[in-house]
Amino acid sequence: MVVEVLTDKITRSVADIRNVVKDCGAKLADPGSVTFRFRQARVVNIKVTDADKDQLLTVALDAGADDVLEPNFDDDDSEEEAERFYKIVTTSENYPVLLSKLQEEGLKFETDNGYELVPLNPIEVDDEAVELNKELVSNLLELDDVDAVYTDQK
Repeated sequence: MVVEVLTDKITRSVADIRNVVKDCGAKLADPGSVTFRFRQARVVNIKVTDADKDQLLTVALDAGADDVLEPNFDDDDSEEEAERFYKIVTTSENYPVLLSKLQEEGLKFETDNGYELVPLNPIEVDDEAVELNKELVSNLLELDDVDAVYTDQK
């Protein structure tokens, strides 16, 4: 996981993150030690309820997108369908082309999401690890200074 923090009090933020990580039974690595597992990319989020999967794939790939990531559809997940998003991954150079193509096709998308860290090789983890990671991510996002949490699990 990579935790993105926006703060003016780095010592406090690191201590808060360290406590959350320790409480969840995980270990905190050195800054930057896992970033090689991710690449920075432009991402466009589209609500699952706003797009047909096949149409979205066709439009995105025709516009030169690198990938279309589908949300997890676990039966036991409490997250409602309206809060699930397809993520279209593309380069900075191709971003305006992709937005134009989505607009031409009448597909609604979230306004500029900026850059996100996308895993180079997502890893498969067991159900227990998924639950522990969900709890860890949720607890980290509750911290005031945490802006985003990226994970490489599928």
